Amino acid sequence: MSQTKSAMMTLHFSVLLMGATGLFSQLIKLPAWDITGYRTAIASVVLFAWLIWRERSIRLGSTRDYLRMFFLGALLCVHWITFFHSMQVSSVAVGMISLYAYPVMTVFLEPWIKRIRLDWRDVISGVLVLVGIYLLVPEFDLTNTTTQGVLWGVLSALVFALRNLLLGHWFRGQSATRSMSYQVLIVALLMTPVMVFSDHEPTPRDWWLLIGLGIVFTAYTHTLLGSALRYLKAKTVGLVACLQPVYAVIYEILILQSYPDLTTLFGGAIIVAAAIYESVREHHKATAAA
Repeated sequence: MSQTKSAMMTLHFSVLLMGATGLFSQLIKLPAWDITGYRTAIASVVLFAWLIWRERSIRLGSTRDYLRMFFLGALLCVHWITFFHSMQVSSVAVGMISLYAYPVMTVFLEPWIKRIRLDWRDVISGVLVLVGIYLLVPEFDLTNTTTQGVLWGVLSALVFALRNLLLGHWFRGQSATRSMSYQVLIVALLMTPVMVFSDHEPTPRDWWLLIGLGIVFTAYTHTLLGSALRYLKAKTVGLVACLQPVYAVIYEILILQSYPDLTTLFGGAIIVAAAIYESVREHHKATAAA
């Protein structure tokens, strides 16, 4: 089996696992910030152990790199908290689908960061995402839980898009494992006061779920993803990742016995279609440039 085929199988398996991440927002009876703190504390130990074993040295290049990594970790912290909170106030489907506005948000943020011209086709994708989000929101009422879930999910998508762009802009030559290890550690450190002073105590069942979330669905999945990125184009990875909300909806139906309504599925289909379109177009552009 070629390295490319093996990497593609690894990528699909990691996305399949990542699709199940949203289930923990419903299964673990803790607030989103507590889940994020415990999850990253566990994952950071595993990731740094892996980093030391694979790369020996864990140091970054300069003081500026540490400051930039701290900022990226803070963005990742906000992303994970808002992502889990989105699913807790609404549903796994709504939170996951809202998050997948991020590929289109990326194409609007990228010209601002890299000082390049915005393509009119990206504007069409942006309009489609807005239509999809409009369909997800039953009414613009902040007391409505679905509306709250969509707004938190869109905020999570915006922060995630910004973090991904800055990561690629600042640390293009950095290994995925090293970058993720530092970011997860920073999230854990930022959330330490929350865990220490929280009024919520994990039950034995919560602890097992948190260990699974931290080791399997955070450290392991991101290690798999980093491995796939060594042999596949980032655009290819982005395209396959668009399957994540599809898997999330399937998991929600099979495990939680929760069924999204047709409007949610239709709005989600529009958002995912726009994300796939952007990923395919970027993949073709990268291929043509090569």
